[in-house]
Amino acid sequence: MLQLQQTVLTSVAQGADHRAILDQVCRLAEQLLPNSVGSVMLLDEKDELLNVYAAPNIPPEGVARLNGLRPGPGAGSCGNVLFTAVPQFVSNTFTDPRWEDLRQIAYDFNLCSCWSIPVYSAERKIVGTFALSSFEHRSPSPFHQKLLEIGASIIGIVLARNKVEASLRLFETAIAGSEEGFMVVDTGLHILSVNMTFTRMYGYSAEEVIGQTLPMLRSDEHDETFYSGLWANVRRFGRWQGEVWKRRKNGEVFPEWLNISAVNDTEGTTTHYIATFSDISRRKSTEAQIQYLSSHDALTGLPNRMLFQDRLENAIANAARDHRRVALLDLDLDNFKLLNDSLGHSAGDTLLRAVALRLKGCIPETDSISRLGGDAFLIALTNIDSVDAINHVLIEVLAQVASPLDIDGRPLSLTCSIGVAVYPDDGDQFETLLKRADKAMYHAKEAGRNTYRFFTEQINTDSLAHLRIAHSLRAAVRAREFALHYQPQIDLRTGALVGAEALIRWHHPEEGLVPPNDFIAIAEQTGLIVEIGDWVLREACRQAVAWQRAGLPPLVVAVNISAVQFRRGDFEQSVLTALSESGLAPRFLEIELTESVLLHDMEIMLSLINRLKDLGIKLAIDDFGTGYSSLSYLKKFKVDRLKIDQSFVRDIGRDPEDRAIVSAIVQMARALNLQSLAEGVETPAQLEFLRAQGCDEAQGYLYSKPMPPEAFEVFVRAMGDEVREY
Repeated sequence: MLQLQQTVLTSVAQGADHRAILDQVCRLAEQLLPNSVGSVMLLDEKDELLNVYAAPNIPPEGVARLNGLRPGPGAGSCGNVLFTAVPQFVSNTFTDPRWEDLRQIAYDFNLCSCWSIPVYSAERKIVGTFALSSFEHRSPSPFHQKLLEIGASIIGIVLARNKVEASLRLFETAIAGSEEGFMVVDTGLHILSVNMTFTRMYGYSAEEVIGQTLPMLRSDEHDETFYSGLWANVRRFGRWQGEVWKRRKNGEVFPEWLNISAVNDTEGTTTHYIATFSDISRRKSTEAQIQYLSSHDALTGLPNRMLFQDRLENAIANAARDHRRVALLDLDLDNFKLLNDSLGHSAGDTLLRAVALRLKGCIPETDSISRLGGDAFLIALTNIDSVDAINHVLIEVLAQVASPLDIDGRPLSLTCSIGVAVYPDDGDQFETLLKRADKAMYHAKEAGRNTYRFFTEQINTDSLAHLRIAHSLRAAVRAREFALHYQPQIDLRTGALVGAEALIRWHHPEEGLVPPNDFIAIAEQTGLIVEIGDWVLREACRQAVAWQRAGLPPLVVAVNISAVQFRRGDFEQSVLTALSESGLAPRFLEIELTESVLLHDMEIMLSLINRLKDLGIKLAIDDFGTGYSSLSYLKKFKVDRLKIDQSFVRDIGRDPEDRAIVSAIVQMARALNLQSLAEGVETPAQLEFLRAQGCDEAQGYLYSKPMPPEAFEVFVRAMGDEVREY
């Protein structure tokens, strides 16, 4: 065995051809196991099939029948080595199931036994097998097992050496000291060689990348389709060149100009790929700067008219497909020329940049703003599904522009006039919409400035009402024009009073009592709902404690919470403040949420709900059945009560589907050990149906309309003992 090692290693040192060395290993092993033949089989490029690579004493017809061997449980000793990744010693090939697929070969060539062991690459990957096949039925001794191990090890060394030598020969053909990056990879895209320019460009040393695959250098700028197309072109045409975004070692993404060429052997088979590349970051930066300057306003950095028009036309095309609207806002600052002449052009430029920054903060990133020149701006609002969405932005823009600005230490106030044209109502071309928005803007100027006008008169009427309510709401918040009314909640089994829902009312100084449906949505759009909601929470808690101090039995007060208020991030603190200021015990406060609130950012909502529940606060799902069909949140959130929406209760006397829905909700609540409460109960027939279904509680005009605190107190006292804690 030592002589075998010495002989083979001498051949390696003398630079003998690697195939000749592998044949030599087979012959020397055969001498140590008489009446046998040695063979080396290697996996193909796809790592799927085994082919004979060296077998000096196996006849050509035998080699031909062994080539293309697919590893598997019945694929002989060598096929099983690849299938199981462990040596295989078969002493009887005629009966052993591991030779089931090759049984005929065993018979035809009298291969009675076969011992096979894995051959590993330098990366410890199995690349093939070394086998001794005997014409006798025999099992290997420890000596023969060691012989196979040493032979496989030598074969792995020879193959690795040949691979390295081939890589070095290829690298030597490259241009030494090239200013371009240079890389050699094998057909498996493993990196074999790189030059110094590569290391400077990417930040990796040669040792860090050799043996790794090309995907380690990829950025996220291209998907798999891009790379599949690239390599398809290389395989078809033998080369590819183009711009590719790559990633340096420090994570920086950069553009490079890449050339890839295939290297073929004498038989035309691709064996390697050579890549040359250069960093084109500076060129791209220059091109981007030129492109930016050609499409943006130099003063504000906003898109110019040409780029804005292109974006608006794309938005119109998308809106036409999705049946949505696009709004074009033509904004002009009021009396800007007077300010500019008074302060000087430098201060005027500062003012325009500040206004541009504020306008950008009023719209989503998907929308566009442009400065036409002077003090004129254009805004495109895309994916609009209602006029209310436009109104919301208009109110925000007016408020932001009107907020005082500090220019060179002097506070300045501005206003603006806005004209609005809407696709498709007012046109489907940029020029048409611009002319009509401009006309509407002049109508806003004529109306006294600091306002907006729509080109379409009917939208104008609705929007003016929206604007009037929004402005009035701001004053109402400051003047505390709101009040809470309370609607009783009744136990259907006992008739006892179990709680009250707090419902907001707006006492407008000119229009009288304004119902919630007329202002809550606008309050949410303007953000005023947060301040209003905080007041409702504090006032409801204060009133509940006031009733208790007046001698009324403790009652749970339920408060509706807007999704805007609940998600703003400090709702928990609002609740704690309301409880602390009022002195109300948490068990007498119930928070009512809609289903949709719980289904956004569920993990965050779950954490918040759990903290509130840990305080002792109750949780009700309002308008149940009108939101999402997924009910998994009922298991995750500690819900106490389901409130059946009044739209189902209203028609249970004549609509069998509503009756079925109500019945199903009641049964589900009971199965989940939750209370059920029906809203909008107005008739005895509705009440009897709900009782028959086992609904727990109800509220509605059958018992009482929402009442001011004083009237509600009279109602409670009239109930006498028929009051219980929920």
